[in-house]
Amino acid sequence: MKEYEERKIPKKVAISITCNKCGNTKKLSDIWDEYEFQSFSITFGYGSLFDDQKWEFDICDTCLADFVKTFKHSPDINGV
Repeated sequence: MKEYEERKIPKKVAISITCNKCGNTKKLSDIWDEYEFQSFSITFGYGSLFDDQKWEFDICDTCLADFVKTFKHSPDINGV
C-alpha cells in the first residue's frame, strides 16, 4: 500500500510504502528504498473464485520470503 502526495509536476509520486501483510511502512527518501518491497497486480479471469476482480498490493521482501516458504513447489528463480 503506497501513500502519495501531489508534486508540481502533474504526476503522483510515492512518498511511503506499506506491506499489506505485516504493516511495515518505509518512507521513500530515494529510488532505492522501494526495492525492499514488491508490487503485485493480479487480474482474475471469468470463472475463477474471484471472477473479474483486480487485486493490487505491496509486500515486503521478508513477508514474500515467508510466503514462498509455504509453497509445495519452489518457484523458478532466474538469477541476475
